Amino acid sequence: MATNDLADRSIILVTLDSCRYDVAMGAHTPNLSKLGPLVRAESPGTYTLPAHAALFNGFLPRPVSGVLTLGGESVDTVWRSAAARPSKRRAAVAFDGPTLMAHYGRKGYRVVGAGGVTFFDSSDPANGLPGLFPKFHYFGRPSRAPVTSEARVVDRDEGLPLAHTRMLADLCLAAERFFLFVNCSSTHIPYTTPFSPLTERKRELLRLLYQLHESPQTASGKKTLTVEEIEVLLGMQRRALEWADSRLGDLFSRLNTRRPLVVVCADHGEEFGEGGRFGHAHPHPTVATVPLWCGVLDGG
Repeated sequence: MATNDLADRSIILVTLDSCRYDVAMGAHTPNLSKLGPLVRAESPGTYTLPAHAALFNGFLPRPVSGVLTLGGESVDTVWRSAAARPSKRRAAVAFDGPTLMAHYGRKGYRVVGAGGVTFFDSSDPANGLPGLFPKFHYFGRPSRAPVTSEARVVDRDEGLPLAHTRMLADLCLAAERFFLFVNCSSTHIPYTTPFSPLTERKRELLRLLYQLHESPQTASGKKTLTVEEIEVLLGMQRRALEWADSRLGDLFSRLNTRRPLVVVCADHGEEFGEGGRFGHAHPHPTVATVPLWCGVLDGG
């Protein structure tokens, strides 16, 4: 398959919000594996807003190895914006326009967006990301809802975008070609999915983790998480990724006859105290290093 063939394919672009690379390494993800090998990459942003702003302009997390394989050919990146500075890096798809969505929309694609973290709450006029789409489907909690542990530490099912794969697939299949973006919130704290429901212990650990996220750094004498407790929480994110993989398998099966180009990556990772802090929005290897998969569904 020549890379120029990719320029006219439908697109599935998925971000696994906050997913760590080492978590992805340890997860069972048979559907993502069908796209190709898991790639270790570095994100251009440390939290949702800048990472997605870069992503929507074609700047994916950059593979540490330096190359990707698409259609049997090696490329340096999937997309390259005409606004980017001159480079010898080879892109699979060159595009012209302020965003990927604008580019594909001008080509007559149906552009569909869905998300679950509060930066994608389309009802909040302060959120710019969903406005980049003709219509955006938001499934998370309201961005301006009271920020309490009771509101945040909850079991989630229908509030997760990938619980709605049938609806999203139907929207895509109603058009000849489509560009589908999904921000997957299952891998974002509190990591709860049908694969990893809350227990009282997990509830208490998550409450403490939220407190640590809000602390500038781990202070001496401040209650923190043990190694074993961190492993429990990382296990929850791993199960959240495995749930996402199962739902992506359903989405892929519904759309594979269109043989779309698929890119799945994390927008950023998450620190669990390795450098003295918890969460993201700060520079640390656990925040910058993310998983990336890309490939073409074979239509089988």
